[in-house]
Amino acid sequence: MYEIGSEFNFENTTRRENFLSLYSELSQRCDRSIEFLRCGRDAIGFVADDIIAKNKDLENVFLPALSCDSMVKPFVVRGTRTVFYGLEETLSVNADKLALRIEEVMGKDVKDKPFAILLMNFFGIADTFETERALRDRFNNIIIIEDVTHILMEPEKYMFEGGLADYYVGSIRKWLGIPDGALAISRSEFVMGALTGETDFTALRMQALLEKTEYLDNGDMELKAHFRKLLSEAEDSLSDGLDPYHISDVSADYLSEIDVDRICERRCANYKNLYKELKALPLCGKAFRLLPEIPVNGDGEYKYTPFMLPIVLDTDFMQRSAITESGKSVTRDEFEKQLAENGVYAPVLWPVSDEAAKVCSNSEHFSNNMLSFWIDQRYSRFDMENVAKILNDELSRL
Repeated sequence: MYEIGSEFNFENTTRRENFLSLYSELSQRCDRSIEFLRCGRDAIGFVADDIIAKNKDLENVFLPALSCDSMVKPFVVRGTRTVFYGLEETLSVNADKLALRIEEVMGKDVKDKPFAILLMNFFGIADTFETERALRDRFNNIIIIEDVTHILMEPEKYMFEGGLADYYVGSIRKWLGIPDGALAISRSEFVMGALTGETDFTALRMQALLEKTEYLDNGDMELKAHFRKLLSEAEDSLSDGLDPYHISDVSADYLSEIDVDRICERRCANYKNLYKELKALPLCGKAFRLLPEIPVNGDGEYKYTPFMLPIVLDTDFMQRSAITESGKSVTRDEFEKQLAENGVYAPVLWPVSDEAAKVCSNSEHFSNNMLSFWIDQRYSRFDMENVAKILNDELSRL
């Protein structure tokens, strides 16, 4: 079946460019230390270990309410108190509100004890620079971590043009078909090293990616069920970042021979085409809304290479418009399944905890109503037009 989205498959590369060296060389120019880890939660756990080792009296870490478990649990398993803060309707942060949240939680300790905060430029549209600068000016003892997963292809923009964070973390494997890969960057040397050796996580994912390549060739549904099972088992094998591992040799070798320019160009073109197609749909602004487009620079190019393209469904409108059987509801999850049945996979980013939902109604709304479309280098303008058509067809059937 024709499919757009879901997990990458493993492909051979044709152009040689060392992605890891690009990052390592840039880190040296910025006088920063870098380590390549197995996955995003390992990278966060690795950074958490470093922060705790250097700040023995650290008790609190602040995270956006819209955070997945892999961002939260590496701190929880280390006994650090996690505190959620709110986001605006555009996924950005109001620095004044955030500062008040920090002062409310920390009390008199806000001037005496170190604390950490994790920020994220969601989908490249929620720039963190001004927030980081405001927090740095207000709190002398703040430790800033920035999750750069959604802007991973532009390290020079957050290390050179911004560069206010103490640490950067990001998942590489979310961007292309490798079994594992993430990065952790620090202003100073890391005090501990990561574990080395083969892990079930990497072995299971490697087998799954190879099986997906085979499935795309022959359409064997039993094979699809098997590689999906392997991917689930791989995720279950992780220890919430408690034991960070280095990136595997197979992923490091693969990343030494990728076409970075093609990845960036293809993603930008797909994002631009899909955004245009979705904006023109009759039900845009009714059944769903688009978030702001990634800003452009002086040359008219996107400031960041796009990660995914999110939409926010209006399930109340969809329910009112639906012609359904008596008592049948229209939910985001049901609609996601309907798209998947038509070959379009639009993952949910992310389920949030009850605690986070209480802190931020915007994050709860995003968690319950957001879908994200894949716009990566596997696809073309034709695929993006198909995504928009299938979305429009499914909305029109309600």
